[in-house]
Amino acid sequence: MSRDYKPKSNSGPKRGGSTFAGILIGFILGLAVALGIAWYINKMPSPFVSHEQPDEKQPAAPPAPQAATTPPDDKKPRFDFYKILPGQENPAQRAASEPAPAAPSAPTTESYYLQAGSFQKKEDADNMKAKLAMIGLESEIQTGAGGESKYRVRIGPYQSEGDLGKVRDELQQNGIASTTVKIKETGQ
Repeated sequence: MSRDYKPKSNSGPKRGGSTFAGILIGFILGLAVALGIAWYINKMPSPFVSHEQPDEKQPAAPPAPQAATTPPDDKKPRFDFYKILPGQENPAQRAASEPAPAAPSAPTTESYYLQAGSFQKKEDADNMKAKLAMIGLESEIQTGAGGESKYRVRIGPYQSEGDLGKVRDELQQNGIASTTVKIKETGQ
């Protein structure tokens, strides 16, 4: 095997300044691209600017003066926020704006439910109901009122929030998130 005993010469081009030159070239190219994009965007028509020009043949009609003698509409509430500030409200206005107390009605009772989910597909609600049945909890599926396609899976009713604690803990242990729902029912 032969060895090369020729001394290495350092007379070639130096590479020390290539980092600065690379940064400078990159900066210039980036600036050129940004300017090109800005020019292209500004050249395109903007969808937000109306290009309609008013008719110069017809002089613009002055706006119709608002009648100062228009009576205020008593059906619409008129708010003057500076007069409504605390301490400056007229008690007669407050009494007029408050609704009259409702006539006593049948006693209301409160029922509490645990909602385990609300779904748009009935199949998903059925799956949640089956999962709750596997845990040993009886649930029901309620459909949304007003034609909504919501299916709510609820457990209950319970008479107080204290009764919910044991069931809520059991749901959490099984990785099921639940929400407490309070429903007021009127007695007949």
